[in-house]
Amino acid sequence: MSIRIDRPEPHGGRLIDRVVKDPAAGKKLAKGCPVYDIKPTVDEKGVPVRNVYREIMSTCYGFFSPVEGSMKQAEVERILKERRLLNDWIFPYPLVFDISEEDYKQLGVTSGDRVLLRLKGEPFAILDVEEVYRIEDREELAHKTFGTPQDNPEVVKEPFDKKHPGWVIYKSLNPVVLAGKYKIINEPMMVPPFDRFWFPPKKCREEYDRRGWRTVINHQTRNVPHLGHEHLMKNAAYTGDSEPCHGIQVNAIIGVKRKGDYPDEAIVEGHEAVNTGNYINPNRHLVTICLWDMRYGNPLESMLHGVIRQNMGCTHHMFGRDHAAVGEYYDMYATQILWDKGIPSFGFPAPVNEVPYGLKIRPQNMAEFWYCPKCLEIAYSANCNHKERQKFSGSFIRGMVAEGVFPPGVIFRPEVYKIVAKWWKHYGYPFVNPKYLIERERELEVDVPHMEI
Repeated sequence: MSIRIDRPEPHGGRLIDRVVKDPAAGKKLAKGCPVYDIKPTVDEKGVPVRNVYREIMSTCYGFFSPVEGSMKQAEVERILKERRLLNDWIFPYPLVFDISEEDYKQLGVTSGDRVLLRLKGEPFAILDVEEVYRIEDREELAHKTFGTPQDNPEVVKEPFDKKHPGWVIYKSLNPVVLAGKYKIINEPMMVPPFDRFWFPPKKCREEYDRRGWRTVINHQTRNVPHLGHEHLMKNAAYTGDSEPCHGIQVNAIIGVKRKGDYPDEAIVEGHEAVNTGNYINPNRHLVTICLWDMRYGNPLESMLHGVIRQNMGCTHHMFGRDHAAVGEYYDMYATQILWDKGIPSFGFPAPVNEVPYGLKIRPQNMAEFWYCPKCLEIAYSANCNHKERQKFSGSFIRGMVAEGVFPPGVIFRPEVYKIVAKWWKHYGYPFVNPKYLIERERELEVDVPHMEI
């Protein structure tokens, strides 16, 4: 007998919605405010590693509910110590609006003031300043954000350094933080191809209702799909504690990626090709996006993914080996440890969906899989005991792509490879590099309508 599972409420109890739909009301809110033009966060070489506009978008549209803005100093300190907001709901990362000392001096704002934030030269959002403080040691902030082998021995294996993209983001922050709530006052428009995958939480839940989906499992991705990913989605949807999930959602993270990842356009259209190619039944498959500059934080990133997808309305989330990871900083099964047992040193003596003020989304932890040349299929240890095992290696596949070699059908769908080739031709290279990051940060994923203030 299957257990009935109903869609969880948003994290914190309600969806945050801080988007003004009426342009006249937006103009009124912004009138007379000092102006700040949003700039990307850059590393020591001047290469973009983050753009706070994505955090503002995801906050105001409810992806990060119950977060409503740039965090106060006490909230940042509590997150670093307990991974909880001041209202007790769990949350993994500090999210702040940071500016340089020079820009702060020019703005001349203090607590109680309102700042108009411009994006691509147009009014975009307002920030109601509640507190101004400084990050005294950004390297210490970066270490505390991700953990250390000494403080978090259960899962942290190596000290974080400048080779880790997420650590670099926090190390590269500006010293002055303006804390307070955001409000989008001039709603941006997604540009192609991202526009057709834009399903903020409210719209996403409405889409589930339209499709009749009560249970939905999410596949987190920053990659174009190979057959291993496809197999993972198809099998994870049979969750074991209910009937097969009605829907399989792909939620692609759109934003700055590390060198060697695929371009965002290839990622979303690659997953769309699985849908339009009928490799997964389109009636139970939905490709969506979320704006976020990856932190590659393995168990902590998985917690954020749980927050995002619960807010979108998912009932389940699949987690595999080395979830959202880079390098060997974390134990490769750190995410599954967090959702199976908890990680006490991060403030979780029990799984994150079993603690007070925790998540309600359910984990589906997936075992490692491979292609078995004897079985002629993708296999797990539970159903295959052959010694010949050919693992799906992202770096190996990227190596084939870089050499212009069409991967065999047991690795890549031809429709997906064509998408990779399409964007390779468009940009002149198949993978993320500094040139791509600089160009994308100039163009972004949105256009902002002209607004006279």
